Amino acid sequence: MMIIVVLIRILHASPDVVKSIFGTIPELSKYFSAEQVIFAVQSLKAVHSFEIIIGISIFWMARRFFASVFDSLQNIFHVQKKRGALINQVFMFAIEAIIVIVVAAAIFLFISLRTILDFPLIPFLPLLPEFMKSALLSIAVNHIPNILIFIVLFVIYKTVPGTRPKKSVCAASSFLCSFTFFIFRAVMHLFLNTASYNVIYGVLSQVIILLMDIYFFFTFFLFFAQFIFVYQFFDELLIGELYLLPKREEVGFLGAAKLLLFIRPDYLLAQDAKIINLKKDDYLFRVGDKVDGAFYIVKGKINETRPNQSLFRKRGDFFGEVGCIVRKFRDSDTIAKEDTKLIKIDTETFTLLAHKNQEVAKKILQQITSS
Repeated sequence: MMIIVVLIRILHASPDVVKSIFGTIPELSKYFSAEQVIFAVQSLKAVHSFEIIIGISIFWMARRFFASVFDSLQNIFHVQKKRGALINQVFMFAIEAIIVIVVAAAIFLFISLRTILDFPLIPFLPLLPEFMKSALLSIAVNHIPNILIFIVLFVIYKTVPGTRPKKSVCAASSFLCSFTFFIFRAVMHLFLNTASYNVIYGVLSQVIILLMDIYFFFTFFLFFAQFIFVYQFFDELLIGELYLLPKREEVGFLGAAKLLLFIRPDYLLAQDAKIINLKKDDYLFRVGDKVDGAFYIVKGKINETRPNQSLFRKRGDFFGEVGCIVRKFRDSDTIAKEDTKLIKIDTETFTLLAHKNQEVAKKILQQITSS
């Protein structure tokens, strides 16, 4: 029904389209008269209440669509969406309305520019040969959607997550998403038999193809949003994997594969500021020292002693994390039993990791209850 309402209004504004349709499909003249159709369409002067309801419905669905896109991004970046004051909600509604209007205007502009290609005279390029005018204008118009997609993606990637990703990363992700969608769409439409869709679905065939394009576009959109998240928080994600590594005596095949992949984190080892080297009998910290982070053993052995407990830590073990969450000062002496190399994770990073990763938080709680 929405398509019919919009189509009727387009025909009302451009009655010549009816004649072109009858010229393209002569069989229609057996059932309808072009003059009668034009007269019937032109007789619709006022905007009816049904059209107003349809317009509001279209706007509302577009608004909910953009809201769902924003929610998906916030879920990827683990941003808690807080319900603001009424004025803030009105402001967000206005922004979403502007986005819908801008996108609709951009689509209209694109369709209008495509129509210009049908005219032989292009007055604003008088010095170029006709074939060059058409070629240049065709290239420019055909790439307007890609340019608009890139700009919109960059703004969304930069502003919506709320984690302040780098502009260069947002620009690269926006370009890759736009380019990937352009290539995918070109390949898909190369093999897509539009005639078959027209035979089966009629006028809805273009809607079905458009929905396919939208589905795959937002698949790419969310994939590159994940890329930005991984790039921005790669250290935290890697530390989370280290912390969740299974014990050697508890692993199966998948656990052994995970240990093999993560037990030596070369990326973190390349960051010398996080590396601590201890000689045999060197203390890492002592009772009463201020808690300043957690530690991961790359190689060597550590003995952690309390008044009534002694624990040996070895390669692949994580320790000191409980203090980051519940204590200000150390409650044990920790000494190297052989030459040892450790990676230090500062308290702020580890606390953030506990808030972002549910599995990490669950394991910390287990460590707290057992200590």
